[in-house]
Amino acid sequence: MNNRLLYFFFGLIIFSSCATSKKVQVIQDALSKKDTTAYQVIAEKTKVDSGVIVKEIIQKISNAKFAFNTMNARVKVDYETVNRSDAFIANISIEKGKQIFITVRGAMGVIGLKAIITKDSVFLFYPLNKKSERRPLAYLQEVIKIPFTYNTLEDLIVGNPIFMEDASIIAYKMNDNKLQVGMSGTLFKNLITLSEDNIKVLHLKLDDIDINKHRTCDITYSDHASVLQNQFPLNRDIAISAQSRLEIHMELKDYTFNEPLKYTFVIPKSGKRR
Repeated sequence: MNNRLLYFFFGLIIFSSCATSKKVQVIQDALSKKDTTAYQVIAEKTKVDSGVIVKEIIQKISNAKFAFNTMNARVKVDYETVNRSDAFIANISIEKGKQIFITVRGAMGVIGLKAIITKDSVFLFYPLNKKSERRPLAYLQEVIKIPFTYNTLEDLIVGNPIFMEDASIIAYKMNDNKLQVGMSGTLFKNLITLSEDNIKVLHLKLDDIDINKHRTCDITYSDHASVLQNQFPLNRDIAISAQSRLEIHMELKDYTFNEPLKYTFVIPKSGKRR
């Protein structure tokens, strides 16, 4: 077991480019076209009203992030690549805005990796060979080729939508009574599918603006629970396509918020810094 188990958590935000439609599709009922002039006026008003409604819904989803101080979770992870498949348990503790503790257990409960992530550093410890190291957060950004931040990683683990803050709506439509919204930001295109009540994110497709990178990521959220006045997805299925394909299933087996940190540890001081 090596760094790849840690990189899994960051590989979730590898994205690519896809052809998001730039034609705005208006959410509206069928209108009678008896009077062409009247129809055009009504249709344009409906288009404007629909756009305002969609913008308000997306803004509410973007702002509805978990307000918490601490989080503990035990996550069952199954993943599959072209060459291999594996499963492990990850114990995670988060002190919001400060640090993330990750312990990865493989077969027979053997701990293969421990990691502490802070706003500027990543500390790694391999219990099997007693080796440890410290890396700047920028090291992971270089490996993954994505300029993510510590806050992005927190959002990803907690289940908050990511890369929505600077995005503008470019398309929207109803599909099977579910609202789909296409957005475009500085770095990514983002296609979001919401539940019929417009309060849960069911699917997220993130694409790199740079079409030459050929990377795409699909995240499906399911089995939502009402936690801290938010919708918390207990199951997540992730499919990442770049030069190869990675499929991941995450299932939260246990979780708590705003309780003492449960899975903390100390990295041995003998670890080397790179």
